[in-house]
Amino acid sequence: MTSHLSNPWNNAVALLTMHFEQQILSTGSCFFWLHDGKTLLVTNWHNLAGRNPLTNQPMSSTLAIPDRVVFMVYRSVSEPDSQGFYELEYIPLEVTLNDAETLRSRWYEHPIFGRRVDVAVIEVTDVVQGCNIEHVNILESNAMPNVSASHDVFVIGFPFGQIANAPAPIWKRGSIALDPTFNPEGLPKILIDTATREGMSGSVAVARQQVLGSTYEKKDGSLSEPVIFAKHDVVLGVYSGRHYPDLEKAQLGIVWKRNVIEEIVAAAKRADA
Repeated sequence: MTSHLSNPWNNAVALLTMHFEQQILSTGSCFFWLHDGKTLLVTNWHNLAGRNPLTNQPMSSTLAIPDRVVFMVYRSVSEPDSQGFYELEYIPLEVTLNDAETLRSRWYEHPIFGRRVDVAVIEVTDVVQGCNIEHVNILESNAMPNVSASHDVFVIGFPFGQIANAPAPIWKRGSIALDPTFNPEGLPKILIDTATREGMSGSVAVARQQVLGSTYEKKDGSLSEPVIFAKHDVVLGVYSGRHYPDLEKAQLGIVWKRNVIEEIVAAAKRADA
């Protein structure tokens, strides 16, 4: 395939498959996060653990637990031509989930809530060397995420896996269903109203804000210069589907707040799964 000025979010969100030996157990979504010069893959705890975070029971009907994951990325295979087009290949990359010697998990979970926060992080810096990837926390705007109930949110991932001949994530629109200043059940999550489907677990949730003829507040608290028009994508957190029957009926999904990622990355606590 050829590429020229493609949507950079295509390079920041990836299709994820969970494997045990030669079996594919399930599919999901993931995205890349930059921290201290390292590339981290962010997804759901239940994707890497292979267990329901509420019951800790295996999610696969085979009762198998993943020993590795495979994610899809782009890689350039030519230099840009005179018009800036270049050839790309779409390739699978593999990362093992456990240390070969100690058998300990190589991935991290939340340092306080553990599996109760359905988010997991694993470093993939060496694995993605030479590939065309982007990091969501670098792509996003420097605007302050000023969101409230009723505001739009986009869940970017891969419902039901990959669409043939269209190797890019799907943007599913939803809305914030509950005032995000609250923490339902004492956990750092946001409830959203959206008809997402299997395979989107581990997607990045993004708020898109548009500014017309005004200034906007930056994350550092300062105000921007006046702008005529600006479009700001701000990461809200990690989508993890619906684990509660009542939420399934109401089509309410869970987004784990952005600060959860930062807390996991800072603590680097290996999962107990």
